[in-house]
Amino acid sequence: MSFSPSTFTLEINGKPMLVFQTKWQVDADELCRDWVKSHWAQLVSKDRYGNDVPPILKIRMARSTEKSAYDAAAESAEPFRDVKVVGLAAATEQPNETHDGGKPDASDDPQAS
Repeated sequence: MSFSPSTFTLEINGKPMLVFQTKWQVDADELCRDWVKSHWAQLVSKDRYGNDVPPILKIRMARSTEKSAYDAAAESAEPFRDVKVVGLAAATEQPNETHDGGKPDASDDPQAS
């Protein structure tokens, strides 16, 4: 039985930053953990007291716009651990993109909590 790869997105502080393909969720988790470790100094910010503030990370299935960005740039993407990883320069979706047939996704609304 052969499985095709799924496209995943790594969100950092609520913004889609990386998109890549793996066959399994566990592989996506491991790849992101390693990528974050290797880029940690660039991801940590400081609060007003000089304390490190770690980024908020989320791995999820890529949305259609992110998958399209991956498809367009994968040929020239730099591999990370033998996986082509495409960096998203800016958020690839419109703020009002919907995910469930018309209702905005509550997880995308920062004031929903």
